[in-house]
Amino acid sequence: MLIALALGYGVALAVLVAGPWGWALNRLTVAIWVQLRYDWPLAPNWVTPEHYGVLLNVVLFVPLGALAVLLTRSPWWAVTVLAAGGSAVIEAVQWLWLDRQGTWVDVAANTLGAAVGAAAVTPRRRRGSPRAGRPAPPRRP
Repeated sequence: MLIALALGYGVALAVLVAGPWGWALNRLTVAIWVQLRYDWPLAPNWVTPEHYGVLLNVVLFVPLGALAVLLTRSPWWAVTVLAAGGSAVIEAVQWLWLDRQGTWVDVAANTLGAAVGAAAVTPRRRRGSPRAGRPAPPRRP
C-alpha cells in the first residue's frame, strides 16, 4: 500500500513539475490569495500571492519527505539532503529547458517541506529503548 501511494505521488509530482502549466499554477496562487484576502478576510495585509506560492511548494514536498523515510528508513536529515538536491535539479530543469520559472526560493521551500514530512514520521527515541542504548545507571551521592 505504501509503495503504491509513493508511486502515485511520484507520478503526480513529475506531471506537476514537468508540465506546461506554470501560468495556471500562478493563477491558482493568485486566486487563493484573492479568496483569503478579500472574500474571506483571513490573510494579513502584508501577505502577497508569492507567499502562497512558497507555502504551496512547502506543502508539495511534505509527502515526499514522509514517504522517503517510511520506505527507506533513512534518517530525516539524509532524506532532507536528498530532497534538496532533487529540488535543485527540478528547478534547474524548469529554468533551463521548460517554459517554467525555477528559483532558489522554490528549492528552499521544497527542502523545508521534505524536512517537515521526514521529521513528522521519524520515531522519537525513548529513554531506555534498545535503539537509544542503555539508560545511565543512577548516580550515587
